Amino acid sequence: MSQNRKPKLSSSERLPDDVVFDILVRLPVKPIIRFRCVSKPWYSIITNPLFITAQLNRSKSLLPNNVNDDHNGYLLCTSLAVYPCHELSVFVRNSYRTFTQISGFEIPFSFDSFVGFCNGIYCFFEIHYRIYLWNPVIKKFKILTPTLVCCDKFFCRGVAHGLVYHSQTNDFKILRILFEKELPLAEVYTLSTDSWRSVEISVESLRGSPIVDIRGKPFVFVNGALHSLINTKDHKFILCFDLNEERFREIMLPQNYFDEFSNKFELPERLAVFKGFLALVVFGGYDICQIWVMMEYGVVESWTKITVPFDSVLRFLGCIDCHEVMIKKPKTSYVASFDIDSLDNNLGIESLVLLDG
Repeated sequence: MSQNRKPKLSSSERLPDDVVFDILVRLPVKPIIRFRCVSKPWYSIITNPLFITAQLNRSKSLLPNNVNDDHNGYLLCTSLAVYPCHELSVFVRNSYRTFTQISGFEIPFSFDSFVGFCNGIYCFFEIHYRIYLWNPVIKKFKILTPTLVCCDKFFCRGVAHGLVYHSQTNDFKILRILFEKELPLAEVYTLSTDSWRSVEISVESLRGSPIVDIRGKPFVFVNGALHSLINTKDHKFILCFDLNEERFREIMLPQNYFDEFSNKFELPERLAVFKGFLALVVFGGYDICQIWVMMEYGVVESWTKITVPFDSVLRFLGCIDCHEVMIKKPKTSYVASFDIDSLDNNLGIESLVLLDG
């Protein structure tokens, strides 16, 4: 008995990959997920980081005018429920100074901390060494096992991670620093090769002075490098990892920036990107904030101070591209965006808990 089989298309009859790419990138997420099963070439196109980025950018361009015009920031939030009920909501800050939810996903695994997000890829860390790279659009995640192992197999305290998309190589990388011992160790994961590589941390400030804490997690990415605020027993500095050269260097903090505060080692400090520049945000109590902006990258003398009076601040959350900072106010479930230029408060989303590395 003969079977009816569809004739195979010759290579000349198939659509070129660039045409398929251009067609698929215009489709909504749900059919794209289904089309992964059409063929191996289609699966390869859909799971390619270039396609993910293009689809993400096109989705943002199709948002309503009040969301897309002057859009300048994402807010990632998760529910208080424990696994398997973790939900991730993505909000975009629009021109009316309000937040509009653009997507929501159920997180398919348990995690302890949020590492970062870029180009549609989310990274999470689970305390038992596992790192998750998750693409909610295609509903796939990858489990990574680092080669550097913490001293305590049940609870890894002295570790920090940073996720970044390297546009020059069209690749995702994860920086992992282990600082439990006197000499810190570092390794870099590259998605395209699915491999870890050890990297030496050779900076003057760490000679004979081990790391006590790494603040500002997740790492801040600016000027082609990941940055984090380092505490040693003797001093503080910014440790940066250059993606192109894959090497570490240090940047000194503003001189005597803590003079106006009582205890320099207990200040709530965070690194941030402010108007495209590397910035150090320092809170003294609930009512004063200093934003130190490095106007010329790598030049210590270019640190410029902006003093901002706040009504009340419980926690600094981050900066938005349009010269605003986001804060959590005490005794309330609201997040507030604060316009530095106009010194104008605006209450945003209610009853949400933000992911924190």
